[in-house]
Amino acid sequence: MKFGIFTIVPWHESKGQQQSLDEAIEQIELADQLGIDEVWLGEHRFSRHGLLSGIWSFAGLVAGRTKNIRIGTAVVVLPLHNPILVAEEAAMIDVISGGRLNLGIGSGYQRQEFDGIGIDINTSRERFYEAVDVIKKAWTEEKLTYHGKFTNVENLWVLPKPLQQPHPPLYQAVSTSPASIDFAAKNQIQVIAGGPTDILGQAPQVIQAWRDKMDEYGHPHKHLDPPMAKGIYVAPTQEEAERDAEELQNFSSRILNSEGNNGAIGMPIDKDGNVPPGYEHWANRQTDRDRRDDPGHAGLPPLVGTPEVVAERLKATQAAGINHVFGNFGFPGLPHEKVLRSIEMFAKEVMPEFQGAPVA
Repeated sequence: MKFGIFTIVPWHESKGQQQSLDEAIEQIELADQLGIDEVWLGEHRFSRHGLLSGIWSFAGLVAGRTKNIRIGTAVVVLPLHNPILVAEEAAMIDVISGGRLNLGIGSGYQRQEFDGIGIDINTSRERFYEAVDVIKKAWTEEKLTYHGKFTNVENLWVLPKPLQQPHPPLYQAVSTSPASIDFAAKNQIQVIAGGPTDILGQAPQVIQAWRDKMDEYGHPHKHLDPPMAKGIYVAPTQEEAERDAEELQNFSSRILNSEGNNGAIGMPIDKDGNVPPGYEHWANRQTDRDRRDDPGHAGLPPLVGTPEVVAERLKATQAAGINHVFGNFGFPGLPHEKVLRSIEMFAKEVMPEFQGAPVA
């Protein structure tokens, strides 16, 4: 199996923003030293939900402070960016890291982020689809000529080019929406399942649907293991692990359910209930989020507990066809020492059991 550490650097009320960022980089450095495969960084803005609005500068810091760990984005919200700038920034991270970039992309889901940047969320999907095309061409063609709805350039020399050839691996955050899964498969992009876009715990079904679509398009995929975002936290006792985990739900409910300028922060739907094109599957998402704690409704169990419990739950995850998992290893507001302990216990006491051949 492959394992990764994930952070959006949530800004808990008990900590300063510099402290939050400093602790995040220290956790990533430890993961690198202990042989964890990847770090995944998530872009967010305009709330305490996440501090990585400057995701490229933070990724550059990670590149300079680590040696082996692959540096992934989970995700860059493409509709909020000029795709030519994304191609440049991503290629720069790939070059300075020695070819360690995984570019994870998504169409975004927080309306207040679109409103803050001045981008109409109703154009999110078409911006996303065009941006993917622009980025791939900017990376692989000597000079970029593109005439689309949002990008119009002629004979543009986009530099630097990425170190990995033909380009860094692409990953797309998807939910249960058939259209997003179809787009990823059609364009040979690995999916990222789980996390905020998979409240119902349907990551194995999402990944299987992607594999089925890859078969339909005639794209090889058996050698690929799309990642799943999953809560991971290891502690000496089960009681401590579960008690510490309670703050994640408290923080998420407090931040994502709060009201922004035009609706709940964690939703694309506005105060009047209007659903942007392509986000129809979000219509009942808040109800689903509220049901997430129902043990019979949560899919695969969270990877939270003692090393023994986490290992057993990982075996169930692997049996469901998932061989690639990343998570945060801690919770907003948790003492930094406990997060470092969680990373170390996982790397030393859990990870070695899963470094052989995957379950068929």
